Amino acid sequence: MTTAPVPRANLQPFTLLMARGLASLDPDDLTDGNLTLQLDMSTWLRRSGLDLTEAVQAMLDVRDALVDVGRLDARTEPVPLLAGDARTAVLSLAIYLDGLVRRAAGAVGVSRRSVVEQALERLAA
Repeated sequence: MTTAPVPRANLQPFTLLMARGLASLDPDDLTDGNLTLQLDMSTWLRRSGLDLTEAVQAMLDVRDALVDVGRLDARTEPVPLLAGDARTAVLSLAIYLDGLVRRAAGAVGVSRRSVVEQALERLAA
C-alpha cells in the first residue's frame, strides 16, 4: 500500500486538507492559547468551501477510516460528543481526531502521515 500523498479525486478538498494537516500537527499546536489549529481549520474550510455541518460529516468519515486502518476496536473507541455551537464542535472534533491519528499510528506501527494516507485511501475506495 502506497503512502505517497496522492490527491484522491473523489474526496472533498476539505477531507484531504484537514486529514493531512492533522497529521502534521505538533503537540505544541494544541496547547492552551496556541491558535494554530483554529487558523488551520479556518483555512481548510475557506479553501474547500464547506460549511461547519459538512465539515463535521467529513471529519466523522475520517474518524471511521482511521479506526479501521488503525485496527482499533470500534466498540471501545469513543464517539466524540458534538456539543455547543458548530465552531466549538468542529474544533473539539479536530482535537479528538489528532489523538486518534496518534493512537491509530501507534497501533499499527507507522507514522502519523502514513496512517492518514491509508485512511484517505480507504475513504477514496
